[in-house]
Amino acid sequence: MRYLKNQVIQGTLILTIAGFITRLIGFVYRVYLSDTIGSRLLGVYQLIFPVYGICFTIYASGIQTAISQKIASITEDSDASVIKRHKKELSYFKTGLFASLFLAFVLSFFVFGFADRIASHLLLEKSCTVYLKILCTLFPFCGISACINGFFYGKKEAKYPAVSQIVEQLSRVFIVILLCTFLPYSALINSYFAVCGLVFGEIMASVYNMIRFGLAQKEFIKCHSDKNTPFHTTVFSKSSFPDTTPLETEPKTKQKLSRSLSFPAKATLKQKHTIKNSLLFLAITLTGTKLILSILHSAESVFIPAALRKYGYSAANALSTYGILSGVALPFILFPSAITNSFAVMLLPSIAQAAAQKKRETIQKYVSLSGKYSLYLGYFFTCIFLLFGQDFGTLLFQSKEAGLYIRWLSFICPALYLSTTFTSIINGLGSTQITFFITIISLGINIASLVFFVPVYGMKAYLAGSILSDYIMVLFEYIYLHSYIRIDFCKTFLLPLLFLILSLLVFPFISSFLPINVSRLHRIAMLFFKLLLLGIGYLGFLIGSGCLVSGKKSSCKREKFDT
Repeated sequence: MRYLKNQVIQGTLILTIAGFITRLIGFVYRVYLSDTIGSRLLGVYQLIFPVYGICFTIYASGIQTAISQKIASITEDSDASVIKRHKKELSYFKTGLFASLFLAFVLSFFVFGFADRIASHLLLEKSCTVYLKILCTLFPFCGISACINGFFYGKKEAKYPAVSQIVEQLSRVFIVILLCTFLPYSALINSYFAVCGLVFGEIMASVYNMIRFGLAQKEFIKCHSDKNTPFHTTVFSKSSFPDTTPLETEPKTKQKLSRSLSFPAKATLKQKHTIKNSLLFLAITLTGTKLILSILHSAESVFIPAALRKYGYSAANALSTYGILSGVALPFILFPSAITNSFAVMLLPSIAQAAAQKKRETIQKYVSLSGKYSLYLGYFFTCIFLLFGQDFGTLLFQSKEAGLYIRWLSFICPALYLSTTFTSIINGLGSTQITFFITIISLGINIASLVFFVPVYGMKAYLAGSILSDYIMVLFEYIYLHSYIRIDFCKTFLLPLLFLILSLLVFPFISSFLPINVSRLHRIAMLFFKLLLLGIGYLGFLIGSGCLVSGKKSSCKREKFDT
């Protein structure tokens, strides 16, 4: 139970629950969308996300991470520094928000004005023009949400961004289903409604975030202007505010405090420039790195249909295959990453804070624990997707092709989930250039497989290239973080791998004794029963073998890290 008191664990649990809720809603929504607009239009719809990803990287991604990292790295030496700390936090936030909104509006006008050229020359699909013109209206709202979420992540308050995710997803699904139900037009119009849903969801999320941020500031002001709080004698003494009367005789203290928190006028000009420059420098560094990576990711997405056409697919079949891969198979593989993504989001500010305070043992603890449990998760879902990938594709999406892709991509899970946390840790240590070069190498392998091998060998070449690139990426990250890692090699690698092999051999035999029903609903219910059975078996195996708890020394141990 002591782990639940840790802010990182609490934040991870909150974000994980929110992530699972939003992804579950997303799966139901994707099934609905696939039936409503068809696999070809789903592929066209998915093509706009590379543009969305590049724009988000420019106006939000690096700025959000910079806000989170800078706020987390502010050290609080005493109670008397609470107000000063909060002023610094708000300065970082407002600088980031201004930069984000400026870039978001510029990009909105740019994408709207050049939508036709972007669709024709970059996405190689002219029908994306309308989608892009609708999509670009969400950029400012998304920028606001990203900055507020970065503020809360930096303070390790994950519940507000978690609720924001759910609000965005529910709003999107609600408006799309509402429009498609009561305005029954063609599949093409329904695909436009899907993009409108993205915009509406971001608007609702930004409205929630702004309300929650305003309430948080009011709560802070109320707390620290109350003379009964323990900060009264230190924070609001004459020495702290020499130009004001004492708190008891000043009727407008709360109002003055509010103004001082919102507009830190008492900070010197040099301090303001230092805060602004340090945040913008970090944001530019992160944005530049992520932008190049986002462009490569986008190029990869655009090259897939083009490479498939060279292999011999028709234009419609290439888009349909891309829609199944990106809209069905990959979301399935990424579904469990709700856990590792949540942990990565909470790890970054914690690692940044530990690095600022030079707490090497704390960093070692986070690296070792996150690495171990990411691998446990990866082994488990590799086993699930290998055993039941075909069932997921045929039962949930009526697509044998999707099931085949899920089974192939199952091998990527251990590396994918591990690299998510390792990347966040390296960024938290301030070594963003390392993750940049490692990711460049990984994406280079993917793009090389698309250019040289997919036109000859088809989709299998791309899947194999994706698996290889992720394992190379995690290998380089492991080499960089090696000095921080303290794990039991046997319990972390060998025993979970043994369970995976045994499950692949034994579970099909056990499944043969379970009742078979031709009804699709009963088959889905039986599938989830098998998943539950496998999950209980895996958890029991980890507990029984001592993988989840610290215990006696293992005979095949390399290095022991006490959990």
